[in-house]
Amino acid sequence: MQLENNYYYFKQAISKENCKKILSIGRSKPLNSATILSDKNKKIINKDKRDCKVIWINESWIYDLLNPFINEANKAAGWNFDFDWNQDMQYAKYDKGHYFGWHTDQSPKPFISENKNLNNKTRKISLTLQLTDPSEYNGGDFEFKWFSGGKELIETTNDLKGMGTLILFPSYIWHQVTPITKGTRESLVNWSVGYPFK
Repeated sequence: MQLENNYYYFKQAISKENCKKILSIGRSKPLNSATILSDKNKKIINKDKRDCKVIWINESWIYDLLNPFINEANKAAGWNFDFDWNQDMQYAKYDKGHYFGWHTDQSPKPFISENKNLNNKTRKISLTLQLTDPSEYNGGDFEFKWFSGGKELIETTNDLKGMGTLILFPSYIWHQVTPITKGTRESLVNWSVGYPFK
């Protein structure tokens, strides 16, 4: 699928106060090692591909905060995807050496879930909220990869590290977080889901 905009962003759109509230929620709970999906569509820990700590968050006020930006990006970027639900959000903490290698957020097959809001649906729009001031860490660059004219293109979003900045993109776009070389990077990610593309 050719897109006019491979990603969309809002610089420092979420206030520091709200970022700090989200950070306090993430930091108040015991974190788990992050997982990836195996070739058999099962969640596994594979530190060769992803190494960071995460916790799941489901707070209605955060959805109320993020959804207007998701809807605006979907329209302004020209994606116009049909979606009707958000998955639980994932707070992620990247300490020195942590990273998340190249991946897409969309699974090969739709979800099979007892939750009717997820069952038979797929991720369509991914969102990353930067929660840490960029002065607090080095590395941890958010990068995109796509192919154009037979060439592989990698774009680093260095100017989108500001606390409260939102980066949104179709969930099938390849992306990664490069290794942290100093300090800690914290973020919140979310996925808007809908029935598969036709």
